[in-house]
Amino acid sequence: MPDNNLTVSLLKPDEAEQYMRIRHAAFKHDVNKILYFNQPEPSQATLDHVTRDIADGIAEGIFYLKCVDTTTNEIIAGARWRYVRPNDTNSTARTWEEVNAELTIPEPYTESHPEVWHAFYKLFNETKKKQMGTRPYWVLDTLVTHPDHHRRGAGGMLLKWGCAKADEAGTEAYLEASEMGEPLYQRYRYEPVEKIALDLRRWGGEEEIRWTVMIRPAKGSN
Repeated sequence: MPDNNLTVSLLKPDEAEQYMRIRHAAFKHDVNKILYFNQPEPSQATLDHVTRDIADGIAEGIFYLKCVDTTTNEIIAGARWRYVRPNDTNSTARTWEEVNAELTIPEPYTESHPEVWHAFYKLFNETKKKQMGTRPYWVLDTLVTHPDHHRRGAGGMLLKWGCAKADEAGTEAYLEASEMGEPLYQRYRYEPVEKIALDLRRWGGEEEIRWTVMIRPAKGSN
Protein backbone atom coordinates (compact mmCIF):
# COMPACT_ATOMS: atom_id res chain seq x y z
CA MET A 1 0.00 0.00 0.00
CA PRO A 2 1.22 3.55 -0.72
CA ASP A 3 2.51 5.58 2.20
CA ASN A 4 -0.27 7.92 3.39
CA ASN A 5 2.29 10.68 3.77
CA LEU A 6 3.00 10.79 0.01
CA THR A 7 1.28 13.06 -2.50
CA VAL A 8 1.63 13.42 -6.28
CA SER A 9 1.39 16.69 -8.19
CA LEU A 10 2.95 18.48 -11.17
CA LEU A 11 6.56 19.54 -10.83
CA LYS A 12 7.23 23.28 -10.88
CA PRO A 13 10.03 24.79 -12.99
CA ASP A 14 11.93 25.95 -9.90
CA GLU A 15 11.95 22.34 -8.66
CA ALA A 16 13.75 21.04 -11.76
CA GLU A 17 17.08 20.71 -9.96
CA GLN A 18 15.56 18.47 -7.28
CA TYR A 19 14.12 16.22 -9.98
CA MET A 20 17.50 16.13 -11.72
CA ARG A 21 19.24 15.02 -8.51
CA ILE A 22 16.74 12.19 -7.99
CA ARG A 23 17.08 11.09 -11.62
CA HIS A 24 20.86 11.07 -11.32
CA ALA A 25 20.78 8.97 -8.15
CA ALA A 26 18.21 6.53 -9.55
CA PHE A 27 20.07 6.00 -12.84
CA LYS A 28 23.49 5.53 -11.27
CA HIS A 29 23.77 1.82 -11.98
CA ASP A 30 22.41 1.69 -15.52
CA VAL A 31 21.35 4.67 -17.67
CA ASN A 32 24.09 6.97 -16.33
CA LYS A 33 26.63 4.50 -17.73
CA ILE A 34 25.19 5.26 -21.16
CA LEU A 35 24.65 9.00 -20.84
CA TYR A 36 28.00 9.69 -19.14
CA PHE A 37 30.05 6.93 -20.73
CA ASN A 38 33.37 8.77 -20.77
CA GLN A 39 33.65 9.48 -17.04
CA PRO A 40 32.04 8.23 -13.80
CA GLU A 41 30.31 11.49 -12.91
CA PRO A 42 29.04 14.36 -15.08
CA SER A 43 30.29 17.89 -14.62
CA GLN A 44 28.23 20.52 -12.87
CA ALA A 45 27.81 22.21 -16.24
CA THR A 46 26.15 19.07 -17.60
CA LEU A 47 23.91 18.72 -14.54
CA ASP A 48 22.90 22.37 -14.99
CA HIS A 49 22.11 21.58 -18.64
CA VAL A 50 19.88 18.66 -17.59
CA THR A 51 18.12 20.93 -15.09
CA ARG A 52 17.43 23.53 -17.80
CA ASP A 53 16.08 20.83 -20.11
CA ILE A 54 13.62 19.73 -17.41
CA ALA A 55 12.45 23.30 -16.76
CA ASP A 56 12.12 23.93 -20.50
CA GLY A 57 10.16 20.69 -20.88
CA ILE A 58 7.66 21.82 -18.27
CA ALA A 59 7.20 25.07 -20.19
CA GLU A 60 6.64 23.09 -23.40
CA GLY A 61 3.85 21.04 -21.86
CA ILE A 62 5.64 17.83 -20.88
CA PHE A 63 4.08 16.38 -17.74
CA TYR A 64 6.75 16.19 -15.08
CA LEU A 65 5.41 14.84 -11.81
CA LYS A 66 6.76 14.86 -8.29
CA CYS A 67 6.00 12.66 -5.31
CA VAL A 68 6.43 14.55 -2.03
CA ASP A 69 6.77 13.22 1.50
CA THR A 70 4.47 15.63 3.37
CA THR A 71 6.21 14.97 6.68
CA THR A 72 9.42 16.55 5.36
CA ASN A 73 8.23 18.36 2.18
CA GLU A 74 10.97 16.46 0.35
CA ILE A 75 10.56 15.35 -3.26
CA ILE A 76 11.41 11.64 -3.22
CA ALA A 77 10.39 10.51 -6.72
CA GLY A 78 9.37 11.82 -10.10
CA ALA A 79 8.08 10.87 -13.53
CA ARG A 80 8.04 12.26 -17.07
CA TRP A 81 4.86 11.58 -19.03
CA ARG A 82 3.90 12.69 -22.56
CA TYR A 83 0.77 12.38 -24.67
CA VAL A 84 1.84 11.52 -28.23
CA ARG A 85 -1.07 12.33 -30.53
CA PRO A 86 -1.91 13.71 -33.98
CA ASN A 87 -1.48 17.41 -34.63
CA ASP A 88 -4.92 17.34 -36.22
CA THR A 89 -7.35 16.98 -33.31
CA ASN A 90 -9.92 15.46 -35.67
CA SER A 91 -7.58 12.64 -36.69
CA THR A 92 -7.34 9.27 -34.96
CA ALA A 93 -3.80 8.59 -36.19
CA ARG A 94 -0.58 10.51 -36.66
CA THR A 95 1.08 10.92 -40.01
CA TRP A 96 4.43 9.23 -40.58
CA GLU A 97 5.92 12.73 -40.86
CA GLU A 98 4.69 13.43 -37.31
CA VAL A 99 6.06 10.11 -36.09
CA ASN A 100 9.51 10.79 -37.54
CA ALA A 101 9.55 14.38 -36.28
CA GLU A 102 8.99 13.20 -32.71
CA LEU A 103 11.77 10.58 -32.76
CA THR A 104 14.77 12.87 -32.59
CA ILE A 105 18.24 12.43 -31.10
CA PRO A 106 19.41 15.29 -28.87
CA GLU A 107 22.98 16.52 -28.74
CA PRO A 108 25.21 14.38 -26.49
CA TYR A 109 26.72 15.73 -23.29
CA THR A 110 30.42 16.50 -22.97
CA GLU A 111 30.83 13.28 -20.94
CA SER A 112 28.99 11.16 -23.51
CA HIS A 113 30.48 8.77 -26.05
CA PRO A 114 28.80 9.96 -29.28
CA GLU A 115 28.44 6.46 -30.71
CA VAL A 116 26.98 5.05 -27.48
CA TRP A 117 24.63 8.03 -27.20
CA HIS A 118 23.34 7.66 -30.75
CA ALA A 119 23.01 3.88 -30.44
CA PHE A 120 20.91 4.31 -27.29
CA TYR A 121 18.51 6.85 -28.78
CA LYS A 122 18.34 5.01 -32.09
CA LEU A 123 17.41 1.78 -30.29
CA PHE A 124 14.62 3.44 -28.32
CA ASN A 125 13.34 5.48 -31.29
CA GLU A 126 13.23 2.56 -33.69
CA THR A 127 11.50 0.37 -31.13
CA LYS A 128 8.80 2.98 -30.48
CA LYS A 129 8.25 3.42 -34.19
CA LYS A 130 7.96 -0.33 -34.75
CA GLN A 131 5.67 -1.00 -31.80
CA MET A 132 3.38 2.05 -31.92
CA GLY A 133 3.36 3.05 -35.57
CA THR A 134 1.02 6.00 -36.12
CA ARG A 135 -1.25 5.26 -33.14
CA PRO A 136 -1.64 7.91 -30.41
CA TYR A 137 -0.44 6.87 -26.95
CA TRP A 138 0.74 8.03 -23.56
CA VAL A 139 4.42 7.33 -22.92
CA LEU A 140 6.26 7.13 -19.62
CA ASP A 141 9.73 8.39 -20.49
CA THR A 142 11.11 8.30 -16.97
CA LEU A 143 10.08 6.99 -13.55
CA VAL A 144 12.63 7.55 -10.79
CA THR A 145 12.62 7.13 -7.04
CA HIS A 146 15.52 8.17 -4.86
CA PRO A 147 17.27 5.01 -3.59
CA ASP A 148 16.67 6.10 0.01
CA HIS A 149 12.89 5.91 -0.54
CA HIS A 150 12.27 2.64 -2.35
CA ARG A 151 9.28 0.46 -1.44
CA ARG A 152 7.10 3.29 -0.15
CA GLY A 153 4.68 3.21 -3.08
CA ALA A 154 5.88 6.39 -4.80
CA GLY A 155 6.48 4.67 -8.13
CA GLY A 156 3.01 3.18 -8.17
CA MET A 157 1.41 6.54 -7.45
CA LEU A 158 3.28 8.22 -10.30
CA LEU A 159 2.43 5.35 -12.61
CA LYS A 160 -1.25 5.42 -11.67
CA TRP A 161 -1.46 9.10 -12.68
CA GLY A 162 -0.42 8.39 -16.25
CA CYS A 163 -2.50 5.22 -16.54
CA ALA A 164 -5.56 7.27 -15.63
CA LYS A 165 -4.70 9.80 -18.34
CA ALA A 166 -4.35 7.02 -20.93
CA ASP A 167 -7.68 5.52 -19.85
CA GLU A 168 -9.34 8.92 -20.12
CA ALA A 169 -7.94 9.37 -23.64
CA GLY A 170 -8.80 5.78 -24.62
CA THR A 171 -5.21 5.08 -25.71
CA GLU A 172 -2.45 2.62 -25.03
CA ALA A 173 0.49 3.49 -22.78
CA TYR A 174 4.10 2.68 -23.62
CA LEU A 175 7.37 2.36 -21.69
CA GLU A 176 10.78 0.69 -21.57
CA ALA A 177 11.19 -1.10 -18.24
CA SER A 178 14.38 -1.93 -16.44
CA GLU A 179 14.60 -5.48 -15.16
CA MET A 180 13.97 -4.17 -11.64
CA GLY A 181 10.94 -2.11 -12.66
CA GLU A 182 9.13 -4.69 -14.78
CA PRO A 183 7.12 -6.32 -11.93
CA LEU A 184 5.68 -2.92 -10.92
CA TYR A 185 4.45 -2.19 -14.43
CA GLN A 186 2.86 -5.61 -14.74
CA ARG A 187 0.67 -4.78 -11.74
CA TYR A 188 -0.75 -1.88 -13.76
CA ARG A 189 -1.67 -4.01 -16.80
CA TYR A 190 1.46 -3.38 -18.82
CA GLU A 191 2.30 -6.34 -21.04
CA PRO A 192 5.81 -7.21 -22.26
CA VAL A 193 6.10 -7.09 -26.05
CA GLU A 194 9.84 -7.07 -26.77
CA LYS A 195 13.25 -7.39 -25.13
CA ILE A 196 15.92 -4.87 -26.18
CA ALA A 197 19.51 -4.32 -25.08
CA LEU A 198 22.54 -2.10 -25.54
CA ASP A 199 25.86 -3.92 -25.19
CA LEU A 200 28.34 -1.38 -23.84
CA ARG A 201 31.17 -3.89 -24.33
CA ARG A 202 31.13 -2.90 -28.01
CA TRP A 203 32.76 0.39 -26.95
CA GLY A 204 34.92 -0.89 -24.09
CA GLY A 205 32.25 -0.88 -21.39
CA GLU A 206 31.67 -3.67 -18.90
CA GLU A 207 28.10 -4.86 -19.45
CA GLU A 208 24.97 -5.18 -21.50
CA ILE A 209 22.02 -3.10 -20.30
CA ARG A 210 18.61 -4.61 -20.97
CA TRP A 211 15.03 -3.36 -21.02
CA THR A 212 11.61 -4.85 -21.57
CA VAL A 213 9.34 -2.89 -23.89
CA MET A 214 5.86 -2.88 -22.37
CA ILE A 215 2.49 -1.69 -23.63
CA ARG A 216 -0.64 -1.18 -21.56
CA PRO A 217 -3.75 -1.86 -23.69
CA ALA A 218 -6.35 0.85 -24.09
CA LYS A 219 -9.15 0.64 -21.56
CA GLY A 220 -11.84 -1.76 -22.66
CA SER A 221 -9.68 -3.52 -25.26
CA ASN A 222 -9.09 -7.26 -25.15
